[in-house]
Amino acid sequence: MLETRVDQVTLLKTLLTNTNDSNQLSIMYAAWASVYTTGSEYLKKLVLQVIDEPSPPHKRDIEFAVARMGVTNPYFIARQFVSVKAGGSLDDLNFRAFSKLNIENEQAYHHACVAISLINGGHMCLSSHVGSLQGANESDENIDYSMRIAAVSHSLNILGRGDE
Repeated sequence: MLETRVDQVTLLKTLLTNTNDSNQLSIMYAAWASVYTTGSEYLKKLVLQVIDEPSPPHKRDIEFAVARMGVTNPYFIARQFVSVKAGGSLDDLNFRAFSKLNIENEQAYHHACVAISLINGGHMCLSSHVGSLQGANESDENIDYSMRIAAVSHSLNILGRGDE
């Protein structure tokens, strides 16, 4: 392993292994959301060294988060900088109601959205999903885990380019 990646790889592996019953699923969702968002094979290999790929129902939840954040993050980022008197809502993006998605674990889904929004720079969405988690009495420590997983995944995605 390259010396420049030691700290980041150690952080990722520490975050993925320091789980307990209350955060294990959320950590898995955040990690795989980071892999799917970055598309990094390098990151995927690192994550697979510690945790298995998600089950089909969990992968479905995570892919919904990636798909929806992939649209909302850039759209709402852009709307912060322009004055357009049309659109501006989830309905305008043709999103089905969240309740109709049949998400298996809503709390873990929001952790995936936190990770994706952090990577994509979608700070309005990040704030919204952190608020949803806090409103559901999720601990700030568990929220921070997802944020650190996303941040270190973003760095490893950049560092791993060309290694794939």
